[in-house]
Amino acid sequence: RSNTLPAAIEWLHPVKSHLPFIFLHRTFRYSKYREPEQYISLDGNSLTTEDLVSLGKGLYKIKLTPEAEAKVNQSREVIERIVKEQTVVYGITTGFGKFARTVIPNNKLRELQVNLVRSHSAGVGKPLSPERSRMLLALRINVLAKGYSGISLETLQQVIEAFNASCLPYIPEKGTVGASGDLAPLSHLALGLIGEGKMWSPKSGWADAKYVLEAHGLRPITLKPKEGLALINGTQMITSLGCEAVE
Repeated sequence: RSNTLPAAIEWLHPVKSHLPFIFLHRTFRYSKYREPEQYISLDGNSLTTEDLVSLGKGLYKIKLTPEAEAKVNQSREVIERIVKEQTVVYGITTGFGKFARTVIPNNKLRELQVNLVRSHSAGVGKPLSPERSRMLLALRINVLAKGYSGISLETLQQVIEAFNASCLPYIPEKGTVGASGDLAPLSHLALGLIGEGKMWSPKSGWADAKYVLEAHGLRPITLKPKEGLALINGTQMITSLGCEAVE
């Protein structure tokens, strides 16, 4: 297939990733969750394994430090400038992989990011426990708080709101190598946050993600340029499980 724009978009065509409720494994255990009142402030650098495990247990909510917010805003300004000036930068204004040389027009940049998330939501197996899902989500928030990924503060705050409400996307246990990125698990994480696929919370149980978010007064994330890549490109699943083992 030629390296053309239509081919690049088609390559990321949405897959059937909306897993029905009947696929949930019968051994899945619901957590005993009480909404916490205390917060842990994340700056991308000071999170300990002990705190991460505590976040997984639902003992704390999350907020960003002012310094982290400033760094996130600064990095987002770089992305906005790239888009405005139509600079060719991999993963922002181009396709991925063999489509790296395919330049994507500005009116397709959001679609590119959504389809990236959908196409990589290809994990299998029973879902992670609520505790491990919280750890994965918390660790991703912590990495984004470093201000290196180009995510907007608005979007990152929406991710934090989902964590604080314990709105946890369906994240299959299997389907990652943990080396070049936990792309499948993090894509499932992002999929729920954009209101697709399944999601669980203590308030709603398992339901369509958009309805779980709505039940908590939250809106699905509308991805901006580069934000799909920012959400899925990392090793937070294997890292969070490693932290759990250490503790």
